[in-house]
Formats: sequence, structure tokens, C-alpha cells
Amino acid sequence: MRADAEDAVQEACGRAWLGLDELRDAAKVRAWLYRILRSVLSETEERSTRRRQLVSITRLEEAHDELVAIDGDIVFDEVAARLTGEEVRAALEQLPDDFATVVELHDIDGFKYHEIAEIVGVPIGTVMSRISRGRRLLAGAVLAARTATTKEPSAQERRSARWGGSGTTGGGIR
Repeated sequence: MRADAEDAVQEACGRAWLGLDELRDAAKVRAWLYRILRSVLSETEERSTRRRQLVSITRLEEAHDELVAIDGDIVFDEVAARLTGEEVRAALEQLPDDFATVVELHDIDGFKYHEIAEIVGVPIGTVMSRISRGRRLLAGAVLAARTATTKEPSAQERRSARWGGSGTTGGGIR
């Protein structure tokens, strides 16, 4: 934390030195320096957020890879057929907008690739790649959500069930 603060101050001082000719009123140097520092901090936070999002995307992709050993629309169609609308919507909310939008437009709303390209303003190849990656992310998000809702019995519950006793918890697995 302290090192991050020192880095931000150092970056702000460097920018201030390079932009010293932009200082219009020497009496307002303190506010000018704070504005530069806040800009540095804001940019640092944006980079950090993007990194966390990339880590999240990587985890979703890894979860997908564990879920399916092959790549293809057949697997996606099988998994999608078993999902409720609520599960799909909740999983889509976990995806970055670029991926969620194209998957929703194609797989839920039924738009063709070229129509989606026009809607979102990107080349058709980008649409195709975002749909492919978005589906993998969606599968990972669904798996993560289902894993989170599956409660593992506690150690006490497993011991109680194994021994058939009625310990302090009042019995076996609830």
C-alpha cells in the first residue's frame, strides 16, 4: 500500500515537472498538483480494475475448460438446453459487456452475425470471436454459480453422519 502511494506521488511529480509550463497561476500550484495526483490515481485504479477483470475472465475460461473437454457448439447447445432463463441472465451479468452483448444478441435474440456487427459497430470476425469466447465465459460463469450454490457438508456434519451419532449439532447431515 505504501509502495503504491509512493509510486503514485512519484508519477505525479514527474508529470508535474514535464507539464510545468501548463501551470497558469503559481498561487494555485497546490490544486494543480492535486489534480495531477488524482488523475494518476484514477488511471491506476482503471488499470487495476482491468487486471481484475482479466483475472476473472481467465478463471471463467478455466472453469469452462474443466466443464467440457471438447470445443464446439454442440456442447454449448446441450448445456444451454439445461439452463433456466434466470441462470443465463445471472451468468451474463458476470461477463464483460463486449461478450455478454454479442452472446445475448445471437443466442437469445436470434440475430445473425452481420446484423450483430452492424448493431455493435465491430467487424463480423470480431463478433464471431466474441461469441465464441463469450460462450466459454458464460459456461464458466454458470459452473461457478452452480458450484457456489452446492453446499459442502461441514467437518462436524461429515463426522456426525459417518458415526451415526447425535453430537452437539443434534444429528447427521441436515
